[in-house]
Amino acid sequence: MVKFSRRAALIVIGLWLAVILGVTIRGMAAPHQNSVFLVFRDAGRAWLAGQPLYSHVGKYLYSPLAAAWFAPFALMPDWAASALWRLSTGLVYLFAVICWFRRCSGRDELPLIRGRDSRIESGVDQRPDERELVPTVTVLGLLLLLPLSIGNLNNGQASPLIIALLICGCLAVLDARWTLAAGCIAIATFFKIYPLAIGLLLAVIEPRKLTWRLILGVLVLGILSLVLQRPGYVISQYGDWWRSLGADQRRVSTELGSWRDAWLLLRIAHIPITVGAYATLQAAAALAAAVYCWWRSKHWNRAAVVWSAFSVGCLWITLFGPSTELATYIFLAPVVAFACAKVLTPVIQKRQPFGGLQILSVAAYGLLLLAEALNAWVPVIRQNNYLHAIQPVAALLFLAFILRWNSLKPETADVLATSKP
Repeated sequence: MVKFSRRAALIVIGLWLAVILGVTIRGMAAPHQNSVFLVFRDAGRAWLAGQPLYSHVGKYLYSPLAAAWFAPFALMPDWAASALWRLSTGLVYLFAVICWFRRCSGRDELPLIRGRDSRIESGVDQRPDERELVPTVTVLGLLLLLPLSIGNLNNGQASPLIIALLICGCLAVLDARWTLAAGCIAIATFFKIYPLAIGLLLAVIEPRKLTWRLILGVLVLGILSLVLQRPGYVISQYGDWWRSLGADQRRVSTELGSWRDAWLLLRIAHIPITVGAYATLQAAAALAAAVYCWWRSKHWNRAAVVWSAFSVGCLWITLFGPSTELATYIFLAPVVAFACAKVLTPVIQKRQPFGGLQILSVAAYGLLLLAEALNAWVPVIRQNNYLHAIQPVAALLFLAFILRWNSLKPETADVLATSKP
């Protein structure tokens, strides 16, 4: 069993490294093709030259401090900068996800790191031949996650790096390393504002230990940006950033808008809603997420609650966030892939039937995978707003799933029920 598990882990990690290496080579060979990294490079150049970052609405959406982060890449040749960006973000993302999956898998660790005499301790007696062909939850989760991540890695998106920072923040919370947790979340927030949603949900769980550190982290990074360039220039760019975000009208650019979120589903269903009413709905969804995490913190252990906070936060980012694109759904990819692996493992081991939770998780994963495949192979989806609804429907299915599932509940228990308060 250990031999098979180690072989499976080697194959899956080998696939990941091959993909990361492949997109890195592609970035070297064609740095100007199918890449958002050029936007980051231009922002870095503008930062170094003290020029406006937000002259085109909707082009560069990150903070001025993020532009300072991109500045070193602007000093390199395009092929080298593109390759280094893809390689570094891919490896950081993979490392963070492995750590996250191993922690959430409980006893089911990555076989490459386990001792030679380790066993899958399921709590259920099994014959050796029944265990030999069962991959670990971590390995299966990594395998399921790969196809949902290729698009972002190939395009040079910053989302894998942001997710890695958020995962590191969650792991730091589990280890009671509050300053590190606040720092990771604050850095992610300065790339895009909406990752702060996960930080606020974690602060609901640990308000006294995390809230003031999170505020301090944001303030320190804001001051740091004033040190890295002329203060007058930096302050003006922060003002331009806010005005640029407010001037983005893609939500109402067409009858259905350009975003793949709850707004699109409401418009497709012919439910009348204004931008103001939708903003109220976004705030109500955020409040509901906070109440859910607070309630769960009274009944579940910290590890399960942190997983739920991360999952609910990612759901809010995709369903109710300010600008949900195709690439934004990578925020859901790790939790959906892990959940599928976790609930399918007992089914693969023939210890439990394929039931309601498995259906919800597999359906959510399947729709996310379908959207990625259609975008890659059927270009018509890029212009068809009705097909854009595939991903928000997947998010709704996954929302129904996590409301019923405790991620750290023992696998031997009934997976069709949730943890009792």
